[in-house]
Amino acid sequence: MKRVNKKPEIRRNEIIETSLELFREQGYDQTAVSDIVKKLGIAQGTFFYHFKTKNDIMIAIVGRLVDEKINKIKALAETEGMSADAKLYTILWEQSYDDESKIGEVLHHEYNASIHQKFLVQIVQESAPYVIQILEQGMSEGIFQIQDLQETAEFILVGINFMFDRGIFLWQDHVLEQKRLSFNRVIGRMLGNSLVFSNPSTLRNR
Repeated sequence: MKRVNKKPEIRRNEIIETSLELFREQGYDQTAVSDIVKKLGIAQGTFFYHFKTKNDIMIAIVGRLVDEKINKIKALAETEGMSADAKLYTILWEQSYDDESKIGEVLHHEYNASIHQKFLVQIVQESAPYVIQILEQGMSEGIFQIQDLQETAEFILVGINFMFDRGIFLWQDHVLEQKRLSFNRVIGRMLGNSLVFSNPSTLRNR
């Protein structure tokens, strides 16, 4: 069979995608580097040219996930014709873990606890400027009344990313729903508008 040479970034992405697929199918611990190269049909030397260890792939996967989430939040913050409360609700409850579900138990495995923690911290830090932008929009619209923008944004992000992460808190479904309702009320009071988020159908898309 003729050897196929691909650009490094293409081959690297193929390794990441194949690894993620195997991690989900077999589990992180049960997947060996030999499984990855076999599925891809490449030599182990090619794998080690791009990644020193299997754990390096996990770090790359998480890095990609962070970039995707931040880009979505940035795009939402910059969306015209959408009210601030609708934007914030979307970040909190509609975008929260769409991407993380792709790696599910892999990210939540205790072996990856340090990576998981760094992922959550990075999400909070890099999302904060865009959430502040949304809060400022809400203030200009007369929806929010906020004194400490930076801390309010960080509190909201820490709350949603840690409290509702099932890899950290093993809430049962009915408990999770109650926590969500309570969180909505707390956020509403923080923003100076107790009606915000209490009824999603009232959110405006202007």
